[in-house]
Amino acid sequence: MKISLFSQSLFSLDLDGAIAATAELGFDAIELACCKPHFDLETARTAAHGIARRIADGGLEVSALSGFNSFTDPDSLGEELAAAQTFIGLAPLFGTKTVKLTPGPPGSADAAEAHWRCLEEALAALVPPAEKAGVRLAFETHMRQLTDTLASSRRLLEAAASAAVGLTVDYSNLVFAGEDVKQVVPALAGRTYNAHVKNGTIDAAGRWRFDRLDRGWTDWPLVLRLLRGSGYNGFLTLECLSTEDRGGPLAAAARDLAILRGWLDQMGT
Repeated sequence: MKISLFSQSLFSLDLDGAIAATAELGFDAIELACCKPHFDLETARTAAHGIARRIADGGLEVSALSGFNSFTDPDSLGEELAAAQTFIGLAPLFGTKTVKLTPGPPGSADAAEAHWRCLEEALAALVPPAEKAGVRLAFETHMRQLTDTLASSRRLLEAAASAAVGLTVDYSNLVFAGEDVKQVVPALAGRTYNAHVKNGTIDAAGRWRFDRLDRGWTDWPLVLRLLRGSGYNGFLTLECLSTEDRGGPLAAAARDLAILRGWLDQMGT
C-alpha cells in the first residue's frame, strides 16, 4: 500500500508549496483538496495542466481529486453536480482513477428520506460520466453527513449498483461514531477505493480532538492488518489535522509518515 498526503494537511501553504513539501517529505502521492487555497474550481479550469506537470515533475502520483460536496439540498444540487463533473473530467489528466466526494449533511440520524432521494438523484447524474471516464467515485465516511455510520455507508452503496461508486473510508470517523473496525473493514472491503488515515478522540463536550497518528481511539495496527487481509491495495492517505501540533504541519506530516511506515514495515508490507 502506497502512502499519500491529503493536501488539506498543508493549507498553510499555497498549492505549489504543498506539492513541493509533499515530495520533499517522501510521500508517494498527494490527494488534491479541490477547494481554496489549493485546487478550487477556478484553478481547475485555468491551470490544471500546469499543476499536473508540477506534480509529475516532483515524482508524485495523485491518489485522488478530493471534493467537498453536498448532494442533499435540491436548491444547490445543479451547482454541486457541475463542480463534481468538472473534477471527474480532469481525473485522467492527473493519472488518477479516484474522485473523492462527500455526500452532504445532515448526519444519518437526522436525515429525512428527501435527503437520500436528492443523493440518489446525484448518483444517477454522476455515474454515467464517471463510467465513461473510467473514474471511481469514492464517497467519504464523514462525520455529520449521510455516511457517518457503517449502516448509512452501506445504504449509499446499495443505492448505486455501479462499481463506479464506492467509498473513501475514514476509519477514525467511523470509530468516532461508535463502530467496530473489525466489522467495518470486511463489510466495506469490496467497495473501499480510498482510505483516510488520522487519529484522535472526542472530548466531553463532543468536540473532535485530532492527535498524532499513534494516539487516539483508532487502533491503526489492527486496521492495517485487516486491510491487508481484505486485499486492499489502494492508497493510505494521511490527514494531519491537529491545530495544537506545536511542530507545525510539515513536522506533523513527517512524524505521522514515519509512524505509518513503521507499522507497515512491521507487517512486512
